[in-house]
Amino acid sequence: MRWRSLLVSVGFLVLLSGCAGMDLRTAKPLPKVQDVAWAVLPFANNTETPMANARAAALAAGILQSDGQRVVGTLPIDTRTQDLLGGNWKQEYASALAAARSNGARYALAGSVDEWTYRAGINAEPEVAMTLWVVDVANDRVVWSGVGSAHGGSLGRGGTGGIAQRLIQRLLDRALAR
Repeated sequence: MRWRSLLVSVGFLVLLSGCAGMDLRTAKPLPKVQDVAWAVLPFANNTETPMANARAAALAAGILQSDGQRVVGTLPIDTRTQDLLGGNWKQEYASALAAARSNGARYALAGSVDEWTYRAGINAEPEVAMTLWVVDVANDRVVWSGVGSAHGGSLGRGGTGGIAQRLIQRLLDRALAR
């Protein structure tokens, strides 16, 4: 009888935990550099979810700062309406890169959000996919890139924001060799 109750308990825990997963592909880490300034450039939104790029950029800036990196400038999204209508990402990116140079940033973090949604079905779970890249601001050259996707557990345990935060953190850990 104890064996049966143990088996039922383990099965129940597995069911509650849901299936979560993450897949990452990244370049070699950046060389170790002390006390450099970072900027966050506009993220492209390749999803049907309005403002997914602004959410990801804000998360990335917060993660860089919480990891002790010095972030200069402001987040590049001007207005919610402009972003909802599509805006001009290339123009915003170029403008933000010029501002990063003016603010003395050594590196700039940019990216694209490629998925920010929930799987359909009875066990709907959040899914996020994005690409991040680090630009050497002085010469506008990409010096690191990484791509990742993640999906979360079922039964309402976490949302797209939490999944995106963990994904960005893991990608930045790889970029900064942590």
